[in-house]
Amino acid sequence: MGKAVRPIRRQVVTTFYKILFLSMGATILTWGIIFSIFLFYNNKLQPANYYESQIPSILEYVEQLQEKLLLEDTKQELEERIPLEGMDYQVLDKHGELLYGSSAKAYIHNEKELMESFNRNLYMRNNIIQFYPVFSQDGDFIGAIGFRYKLTLAASNPQLGILIVLVGFVSFICPFVYFSLFSFLIGRKFSKQMERPFQSLMDGVKKVQNHDLDFQLLEFETVQELQQLVAAFEEMRVALKDSLLRQWQIEEERKEMIAAIAHDLRTPLTIIHGHVEGLLNGGVNDKERLERYLQVIFTSTERAVQLMNQLNTVSIIDQPQFSIEFQSVNIEEFIKNKSNEYDILCEDKNISFTTAINIESSHLNVNIDPQRISQVLDNIVINSIRYVPKNGEILWKTTVVEDLIAFEITDNGPGFQNERPERVFTKFYREDPSRTGTHFGLGLYIAFMIVKKHNGSISAQNRPEGGAYIKVIIPNSRLSKDS
Repeated sequence: MGKAVRPIRRQVVTTFYKILFLSMGATILTWGIIFSIFLFYNNKLQPANYYESQIPSILEYVEQLQEKLLLEDTKQELEERIPLEGMDYQVLDKHGELLYGSSAKAYIHNEKELMESFNRNLYMRNNIIQFYPVFSQDGDFIGAIGFRYKLTLAASNPQLGILIVLVGFVSFICPFVYFSLFSFLIGRKFSKQMERPFQSLMDGVKKVQNHDLDFQLLEFETVQELQQLVAAFEEMRVALKDSLLRQWQIEEERKEMIAAIAHDLRTPLTIIHGHVEGLLNGGVNDKERLERYLQVIFTSTERAVQLMNQLNTVSIIDQPQFSIEFQSVNIEEFIKNKSNEYDILCEDKNISFTTAINIESSHLNVNIDPQRISQVLDNIVINSIRYVPKNGEILWKTTVVEDLIAFEITDNGPGFQNERPERVFTKFYREDPSRTGTHFGLGLYIAFMIVKKHNGSISAQNRPEGGAYIKVIIPNSRLSKDS
């Protein structure tokens, strides 16, 4: 259904890489924009190590103060040298006791910890803490000064801190945001591509459940496996519909068969019943009447037997295993023998039966099923004999060429009443029984099926001058040389 696309596995892989590359592209573009903004504001931003770079100048001032540093009166003067907006400080004595500072939190608890802190950095959360010794003019250790700061761009630019944090957060999270966004957009498109055929299948299932098979699944551009599923469902629907139609046709044929049997048996059985009743009421004592009644009973019985034989033939040829038994037959002898049979049947009605044969092939022997072809000819010719009036005419013309055999039977009877004469080959077909000269029964259907088994064709039409015309064509590919 629809134009075949790629398998679902390939589409899933392609979709994943599409999302990945689009996310990477959008992320790189975003990072490029952010980097360009930072380059533009580069002269206005302080570096991340800005506060750390201020420590050397502060320490130079501390060396000048020496013992004065330990006096709290120096606090104001000292804080003018320290950028307190992003840096805290503490002044300790030589025992690690806090003297003063911008932070009251104790990072050092004794002299030992103070000595150990001079050669390393202390870390607390995102802060770096450094302590530096303070000496007297004589070079004696008298205390220490400590600094707490952060090595971040936001901390170095407190006036733009929120903006820098926000930009950093956006830079970090944008790959995930883009991946989620493209996954949603592309996934939504892919899911719609999958949902519509599935919805169509569900609607189709509901219609099948409701015995509605007069629909067709829509064509979709979707994954290959789903297209195959939709195509398989459509094939199932068509097969199921054909099966139900065939079942309905069989049921109709069964009804027609029962009606046809009842119709065709009613007349002979009624006649038999009436004549037997007449014989039982004293007709047996009248020899002439007895003979006449028995003749009528015999004729009616023969007609019923003929109908049963036709029904039996139909049941045989309708079987799938029915096959044609080909034999090598001399076509001239075959036609001559059949013509003699038909001459005898035509005598009672003074019908003129004429046979013509035209052999344009170098072979006289043909491979056919003589018994079945005889049935075909019998059903056609006897049908003509039945409906041709007295002193009528029937012509049987046979043409044999290298690749086919053609039988043409024409008569000057009433012809076919229906505007579509080919319908006479339908099983149990009957023309309007109120008209005279009707062609009905199973004979022509049997002829049609036998010809079909020979891979041939049979057609019927009315002659312009009046009467019926039936033509049978049998493939002549099985001809053999005269022996």
